[in-house]
Amino acid sequence: MEHISMGLSEVSDVIRAAYLNRENGIQAITPYLVGSVGTGKTTTSVAAAESLGIDHRVVILAQYDAGELRGLIYHENGETVWLRPNWLPADGQGILVIDELPQAPLANQNIAAQLVNERRIGEHKLGDGWIIVCTGNAVKHRAGANQIPTHLKDRLTYCYIEADVDDTLDYMNSVGVNPAVIGYLKFRPSNLCVFDKDADACPSPRSWHKVSDILSWGLPEEIEFKLIIGQVGKAAAADFRAYLNVYRALPDPEAPLKTPDTAEIPSEPSILFAVCANLAQRVNKSNVGNFFKYLTRLTQQEFAAFALKSLYPRWPEVKNEEAFKAWVREHGKHLV
Repeated sequence: MEHISMGLSEVSDVIRAAYLNRENGIQAITPYLVGSVGTGKTTTSVAAAESLGIDHRVVILAQYDAGELRGLIYHENGETVWLRPNWLPADGQGILVIDELPQAPLANQNIAAQLVNERRIGEHKLGDGWIIVCTGNAVKHRAGANQIPTHLKDRLTYCYIEADVDDTLDYMNSVGVNPAVIGYLKFRPSNLCVFDKDADACPSPRSWHKVSDILSWGLPEEIEFKLIIGQVGKAAAADFRAYLNVYRALPDPEAPLKTPDTAEIPSEPSILFAVCANLAQRVNKSNVGNFFKYLTRLTQQEFAAFALKSLYPRWPEVKNEEAFKAWVREHGKHLV
């Protein structure tokens, strides 16, 4: 059965709407984010909470046994009493992320069903300021997922996630992922997420983020390459290595911000993407004028648009800079 997929920005909008439109502590729907491994389901849920200025808590059901998840038992005045689970918030406002839902055994999923439907575990209620978001992998993704029982399925709103390069790069730019990774994925978006059930390592947004970490370690290139193979697989690693070799052979990455009128403009589009990603991470108030001077020299303005789009997640206030306003008036009205 083919599903209609959503991008991460769309899913974020759904989560935010579910929170903002709750009434009397009740949410109308419980989003269930379904996608391949490493596509950003949990990260998007947490980021949505942060954008709303509220708390978040992530609970991985499979890490609990059913008794522990339900709450430990003790006896009081001759009666059996269940302690409140410490992961179940009573106060404040936030998003409770039930992570890896289908990886949990059936007993745990049945407990989750009561939480999703009645907003409580036994007598312990979820605080009115909280909503629930569930995440998981489909059985076809071979991530140890179990079938979800029908009575729980009926209480969830399925949101099928497909990795989107623009959404992913927006996030990567906001957290300072290596510009070589960002430029490569913009040039080769087909390698953003490639699921292979038989492979030990596959490209995914999460694995490319880890590649960025590996690049920052300063390892000898052969060791670095072997680690990247272990992160994204041999084919994607080999393609990225060829790209990385050319990128690393470029002259001073600061040159466009120091001497924008004479700095080299790479002729290879794949490398120009990386150069633009690099500039977007280095530009600031002191060199923003030179940044736009360099963009003006680019004959293909799609690269200027990419540089600006890469800059916004990190520095949205750039739109208030005079250099930005002047560039838009002269060159960029149709790009921003």
